[in-house]
Amino acid sequence: MTMEPIADRFSSVGRQQFRRFFQPSRIVLGIFRSFPDKINVITLCFDMYCSYKPPMMAFAIQKGAYSYKLLAEADECVLAVPGERLAAETLFCGVTSGRNVNKVQECKFKLVESQKICVPGIDDVIANIEARIVKKVQTGDHLTAICEVLRFGVDKENHEQCLLSIGPQTIGYRVIEHQGIHRIGIIETQPFLAE
Repeated sequence: MTMEPIADRFSSVGRQQFRRFFQPSRIVLGIFRSFPDKINVITLCFDMYCSYKPPMMAFAIQKGAYSYKLLAEADECVLAVPGERLAAETLFCGVTSGRNVNKVQECKFKLVESQKICVPGIDDVIANIEARIVKKVQTGDHLTAICEVLRFGVDKENHEQCLLSIGPQTIGYRVIEHQGIHRIGIIETQPFLAE
């Protein structure tokens, strides 16, 4: 096999500059219970499917975040899928620490009981994914959790688009909330025209 020399057109860039080429990413709200009864919500952009059978997802939380400690102690969580109406609350949960602030109260989240685990979900989201954490792996400056999904609880009456973390390239997206480098939005949809 012959390889071409490194092409001049591939420039080396830093992590922040690379965001322009590697976003958007889907946002979920990670919900953790700190016993006996404190609930914390964190906005997560590092999340993905990692298995179909059984259904599994993974997400990562940065070292130093209040939820990092909660994740280290947790064996279950809810990954809630926020829609457009929760854009402001989603940004707030991403830039505000739960160490000294009760995000559930500040955001006026109405919690709903989960069917498979003891961590509650959020009422106004598109879906609540109930998950059991099966493995935690230290990945650089993040702790990555690998979870088995026990239930996808979907509100079939909620027709909102899921929120995205949008990089600096915003063409094709509608930015709903932003603060500093953080932009939360949805795909800009074109009205359907019948032929």
